[in-house]
Amino acid sequence: MTVARHLTLKASMACLSLSLALFCGVGSAEQDSPLGSLQSGIATSPEEQAMGREFIAAARKQLVFIDDPLLTEYVNALGQRLSRGLVGDTDSLRFFLINSPMVNAFAGPGSRMAVFTGLVTATQTEAELASVIAHELGHVAQRHLPRMMERARQRKLPTTAAMLAGILLGGQVGAAAMAATSGAAVADQLNYNREYEREADVLGLRILTAAGYPASATIQFLKRLDQETRLQSSGAPEYLRTHPLTQNRIALVESRIRQYPDFAEPPSLDFYHARVRIQALYGAGGADNVLANFIHNLDSTVVIDARAARYGQVLTLIRFGNYDEAIKLALDLHRDFPEDVSYRLALADALLQSGQVEDSVSHLERLALETPESTVVAYYLSDALMKAGRFEESRKVLRRAIRAAPSNAFLYRLMARVEGEAGNLPQSFQALAEYYFRQDEVSRAIGALQHASTLVSDNAYLEASITSKISELEALQPSKP
Repeated sequence: MTVARHLTLKASMACLSLSLALFCGVGSAEQDSPLGSLQSGIATSPEEQAMGREFIAAARKQLVFIDDPLLTEYVNALGQRLSRGLVGDTDSLRFFLINSPMVNAFAGPGSRMAVFTGLVTATQTEAELASVIAHELGHVAQRHLPRMMERARQRKLPTTAAMLAGILLGGQVGAAAMAATSGAAVADQLNYNREYEREADVLGLRILTAAGYPASATIQFLKRLDQETRLQSSGAPEYLRTHPLTQNRIALVESRIRQYPDFAEPPSLDFYHARVRIQALYGAGGADNVLANFIHNLDSTVVIDARAARYGQVLTLIRFGNYDEAIKLALDLHRDFPEDVSYRLALADALLQSGQVEDSVSHLERLALETPESTVVAYYLSDALMKAGRFEESRKVLRRAIRAAPSNAFLYRLMARVEGEAGNLPQSFQALAEYYFRQDEVSRAIGALQHASTLVSDNAYLEASITSKISELEALQPSKP
C-alpha cells in the first residue's frame, strides 16, 4: 500500500469514527461547550420553501446563475457529500452557482445555498471550498436565518424575498435594498451575530470532517482571506463582511481544530477541473488574457495543476473559436489520460463546434456506452444528436437520463430545445416549464405552461397534463394579501 493511500484510509477511518461520535451524540467533543444546543438536522417548512423559491427568483434578476452541466454537477456533488451526515429534510437543500468575481457564499431561505465563482477560484483546495459550504450548512441546520427573520418580524420590519436577496447578495448588487431606511434596518437585523458565527463554525467543522476533509482547511482559508484583505485597499471581500472574522473567532476555530485528526488531503482533480473551467468559460478579457494563466501553469511542478491547465487551454480555445487547435490539444489530453471523461467531452464539443457533427456524435456514443450512468454525457450526446437532426434519438437519450435524474434542470432545458427543433411546440414549452420549476422560477414555469396550453390541439391527454401541472404550481405560489 502506498503512503498516500495509507494516509487516506487512515483519515477515512478516523473521520468515520468521528462522524459516528458527533452525529449520534456519543463522546461529542462539544458536550461541555458553552454554546447553545447544536442541531445536525435540516428542517424546512412549506412557508420557508415558498420564500426560498421567491428568493432565488429575485436573485436571478440581479445576478447570473450558471447552468453549465459539469459545473452544476460538481457543486451539487460537493454539497451532497457534505450534507450526507446531516439528518432531517436534506432533500430540500438546493445548491446554486453564481457567476460573479465576488468571494462569497450564502445560505438563503428555504435551504437554498449559493456559491459564487469568485469563491471557487479564490480557494486553493477542495477542502477549503468545502469548509465554506460546511459553515453555511451550519447556519441552515441551526436555522439562523429563520430565527433572525422572526426577530425582524417581531420588530415590525419587512422581510420580503427581494429584500433578502439584496442583503445576502451584497456588494453593488445589494445597494438598492439598502437605500431605503427599512432595508437598512432589516440588514442590521439579519447580520450574523457572534453567537451564530460561533455555532456555524463549530457545526461546520463537524460537517466538514464527517465528509472526510481536514479541519485545518477552515482556518487556512480564513487566515489567507484575512491576510489578503489587510494587504488590499479595496476592503474586505463580501464573505468577510457578512461573516466578520474577529481574533476571538480565529482563536475558537483553532482550538476546535485541535480536537480533530490532522491528515494530508489528497488533491482533488474534480476541484482543479471546476476551477479552470470557470476561468476558461467565464474569465474576463479576450482569448490571450484568459489563455495566459493556463500557458504559465503548463510548466507547473505540481502535476495536477499542469494537467488542469491543459484542460483549461482546450476550453478557452473552444470558447474563442480556435477549434482546430482545440481538437489537437484535446486529442493529446485524451491520449495521455484516456479514462478522463471531461477531456473526452471537451474533444466532442470541439468537434461539434467545428462542424464535425457526426464525428462528435460517434465519439459521444462510444463514451455513453462506457458511462451509461452519466447524465452529463447523456446531455452532450443528446445535444449533438439534436444538432445532427436526429431528434427522436436525441429525445430517447434525454428521456432515459431524466428518468435516472429527474431533478436535473439542465436536462429539461435541452428537452425544450429538442422538442422545439422537432416542431413539437406544446411539448417544448412543457419541458421549459419543468426547467423553470427546478430553477425556482415558478411564475415563469406557469407562464410557459399557459402558453403550451394554447398550442395544444386534438391531444386531450397532453392538455389535461398541462392543466394539472398549472394547478399544482399555482398552489405553490404565495397567497396574495
